[in-house]
Amino acid sequence: MDGVLVLWDVDHTLVDVDGLGREAYDLAFLRRFGVPVRHQPPMAGRTDRAIAIDMLRFNGVEVTARHLEDLREGAEAALDELAHLLPERGRALPGAAAALAAVKARTVQSLLTGNVRRIAEVKLGPFGLTAHLDLDAGAYGWSHEIRAELVGIARANARLRFGRDYDRIVLVGDTPEDVGAALSSGAGVVGVATGRYTVAELQSAGAHVALADLSDTGRVEEAIKAAAR
Repeated sequence: MDGVLVLWDVDHTLVDVDGLGREAYDLAFLRRFGVPVRHQPPMAGRTDRAIAIDMLRFNGVEVTARHLEDLREGAEAALDELAHLLPERGRALPGAAAALAAVKARTVQSLLTGNVRRIAEVKLGPFGLTAHLDLDAGAYGWSHEIRAELVGIARANARLRFGRDYDRIVLVGDTPEDVGAALSSGAGVVGVATGRYTVAELQSAGAHVALADLSDTGRVEEAIKAAAR
């Protein structure tokens, strides 16, 4: 897989943190704006920036750059406070650590996640998963509202990090939004049915390969190779 850049989603692909990310945003909103969140925006597959814009709009707060930054900073701080709950309430999904270790031995890998970078690091940290990833070569959900736009950002970050172009990129994720981001940007995509969507639904969305989970490391490697082609 030399010359392939593999980009992993976080939530329900590598880890399940039992809603602690949403709780962090809810707590940040309450602290920064003085009222609880009453209308929750959809979150699955979306970027934190898009979620934050909707959270403000749906709950009667003007969408401004300052309010967005207040919410982001507050959510990062809140998740730091809640992080001690991650080993108890969260878990690495089956095969995630072994799959990351195997792919790391063959090529460059990072994250393409809707999460803010700090939030992604906090979610992955207790399970030892960041050790397998070059976080500087990825893209994170505060950079753009549209997930597909993150692919070009990751490509540019990987070029800066390693001094070479990565024409073959493979995304690994659990939602049709992951699949759509890959297809609209010319990347390969492996769907993993460890979230709310089934293998059939990910295939229907256009995933080049869809797996039930990451538990068979050999199948994961073969799926990424196939998607890269």
